[in-house]
Amino acid sequence: MTEASPEVEHHTTLALDIGGTWIRAATVTHDGQLLGARKQASPTTGSAAEILALCAQLADEARAASPVPPRGLGVSTTGPVNPQTGVLYDPPNTPAGFSGLPLGQYLRERLELAVVVDRDVNAAALAEQRFGAARGCTDFVYLTVSTGIGGAVIADGELLRGADGAAGELGHVVVAPGGPTCGCGRRGCLEAVAAGPAIGRAADRHARAHPGSGLAQLRDSLGGTPLRGHQVGAAALDGDPDAREILAAAGAAVVSSIVDIVNVFNPQRVVLGGSVAMAQPCWIEKANAAVRQSALQPASETARVVPTELGDNGGLLGAALLLDRPTEADHAARHRRR
Repeated sequence: MTEASPEVEHHTTLALDIGGTWIRAATVTHDGQLLGARKQASPTTGSAAEILALCAQLADEARAASPVPPRGLGVSTTGPVNPQTGVLYDPPNTPAGFSGLPLGQYLRERLELAVVVDRDVNAAALAEQRFGAARGCTDFVYLTVSTGIGGAVIADGELLRGADGAAGELGHVVVAPGGPTCGCGRRGCLEAVAAGPAIGRAADRHARAHPGSGLAQLRDSLGGTPLRGHQVGAAALDGDPDAREILAAAGAAVVSSIVDIVNVFNPQRVVLGGSVAMAQPCWIEKANAAVRQSALQPASETARVVPTELGDNGGLLGAALLLDRPTEADHAARHRRR
């Protein structure tokens, strides 16, 4: 999205997007434009107090760009998170200081605003539904392949939350039993096979096992530091056959998972996002072909796999939309009435 004119007709909402790599903040207008965007690398070390202070600082800087007082703050954060209390559980792809972080309470008191906290993938899905690739869809799945792999499910127009608000962890479905250890502690999860760090680790294993290979030479040229996913992608573009094979294996796992998603949820669309997936546009074509060929009818004929339209802005835009959604307390009350 482009920067908006300071002339805003309606309300604005403060938005904070906390990921495994970056923390971003912005004021979001009613029509989905960003004002005063701020971005800073997520701390790899630091106390909970330092992390919370950084979040508040970025949010305050973004709030200064709002032409009217924002109605509240929406926070999208790497999951899992308790959407009722705004407390993080134990996210597998963030520093230790994030575990148990009382985001909602701290930001509510520090910024003196209404605050709603939810998983970043839930927020991105809401943004794609309002502004992006899932406009007009009542049933779709958002899958992001980046530092981690996350998912969100919209069914009958509503987020599928589960009993504790933690539903949608599609990256933690096992696709390679006995495979690499995942950050969640299990072996062979989709995230442990196809996320950016997993691709880098696969390349490292190959480089160590084959000292004369192109990947080994690349690792040596970097001083022996572990390879990263984007470096493997660059090597693949340069024609390295081993890098291409590693990326093909990651892509095959993602494509197979998308077929499973279509069979389980019968969506109108599967929206694929995240930096790793966006660097491999061929995965979209392969996924659509696999769905047509292998998914069950009629879901195979209905579903289309499409790329995100919002990219990195999805988390921020969706965070602003969280204030329009029913709270987790409302969700729990509905369950009690059943």
